[in-house]
Amino acid sequence: MLEATRSFAVPISTSQFSCVGERSGNQDAIGYHLDERNGCFVVSDGVGGNAGGELASRIAVDTALNTFVDAPSLAADNIQRCVKAANDAILAKQRELTEQSRMSATFVSLFIDRITNQACWAHVGDSRLYWFRRGALMQRTEDHSLSERSGDAAASHQNGGERLVKTNLLYRALGARATAEATITAPQRLADGDAFLLCTDGLWQLISQQVMERSLQLADSAEEWLALIRRAAESKADESRDNYSALAVWVGFPQQVTLAGPV
Repeated sequence: MLEATRSFAVPISTSQFSCVGERSGNQDAIGYHLDERNGCFVVSDGVGGNAGGELASRIAVDTALNTFVDAPSLAADNIQRCVKAANDAILAKQRELTEQSRMSATFVSLFIDRITNQACWAHVGDSRLYWFRRGALMQRTEDHSLSERSGDAAASHQNGGERLVKTNLLYRALGARATAEATITAPQRLADGDAFLLCTDGLWQLISQQVMERSLQLADSAEEWLALIRRAAESKADESRDNYSALAVWVGFPQQVTLAGPV
């Protein structure tokens, strides 16, 4: 009689930071849930110019996490349900607090099934997810912004990571409309050593993709990777800098494969 094949949860490690920059408060929010079967990681940024951004981002993170934990699945309908719940929660709080009736937030999230070794992600706005394999970028999310549509965001990477146009008008954000329009990826098969970086625009405005890659190639842990990224961001910051935050997620042991070069 053949013994049934056993499944083992892929190792996951994570690290995070959130800096207020030169602002009076921090409108960025970070949260994650990790258990033996599933992982859910969320970063959100209150949209500037409207009161209540800090509250909106916190609501977005907590609601999405709670919704996923209640019914964990990588199915697109389930991921959309998490985004919708976060959007609805912000809208409900807008109706409750009239002085914050226009608060909204960006949203980026990563969902991992540790048994099937798959991941998918969703985003609204210009908070980003970067996916690295063997120290090289595989994919990043595309901002829901006018500058991304115009090609300015892509051009910014050729200029050290800073935007050519400092104001980035969003055409999607949680709390901005009755219906949340998220971009959701199909489930992707993970490889040992994959690394993800979820961050707000305050960070990716300061550092380039190349800095992220080089820092990953030098790091022995998720904590070291973020420490290098944070140091690079701080070295370029000026008096007008925004809040900047990041959440790193390592699958398996990236430090064992990042120096092997891109696939």
